[in-house]
Amino acid sequence: MENKRLSEIAHELAAIATAGKWYTKNKFDTEHYENILDLSRELLTIGTDITPEQAADLLEGNDGYQTPKVETRAIIFNEKEEVLLVKDYDGKWTAPGGWCEFNYSVWDNTVKEALEEAGIKAEPYRLAAVLDHRKNNNPNSMFCACKCFVLCRNLGGEFVTNIETTESGYFSLDDLPEINERKVNLKEFRLCLEAFRADTWETVFD
Repeated sequence: MENKRLSEIAHELAAIATAGKWYTKNKFDTEHYENILDLSRELLTIGTDITPEQAADLLEGNDGYQTPKVETRAIIFNEKEEVLLVKDYDGKWTAPGGWCEFNYSVWDNTVKEALEEAGIKAEPYRLAAVLDHRKNNNPNSMFCACKCFVLCRNLGGEFVTNIETTESGYFSLDDLPEINERKVNLKEFRLCLEAFRADTWETVFD
């Protein structure tokens, strides 16, 4: 069996077991669900470089009924239709963003990430798209995630090197540096450019 399918099975089992633990009132069922979680962690280590400790961390991020994570990306174009990118410590570029904090709205998280990673005070004004991470960026991801692409205005600011990014700059979509396609890919940037050019826009979702 392919490693990808093993990973999928492991995550499905973990989601079922975690939800079961949350809803059951029976202590014996709780024990059974814990056993399923143990098996799902073991499955993740088969044929991969994932250690048992890493598998436990990956599968124990949430309690209760399992839902996709939410990720935001601040998409900021200038008057030349160049997009603002930041350079991660892995050497690749992307749009400012990341996982949505548990107590932040999509709007709030977009603003926070733009400020932290690009030093920009961003003003969100249009939700260009909500796209499935596995369908568009990384089919082998350990997480199911909804990526929110939010068009923003740049209200000013200045980049400062931080714990996540080392540079920032505006780039033409026809001349991008090496981008981390697991975060944002060229197709998604082009979709956002369409939204930027449009007078009215209906959010794209899949």
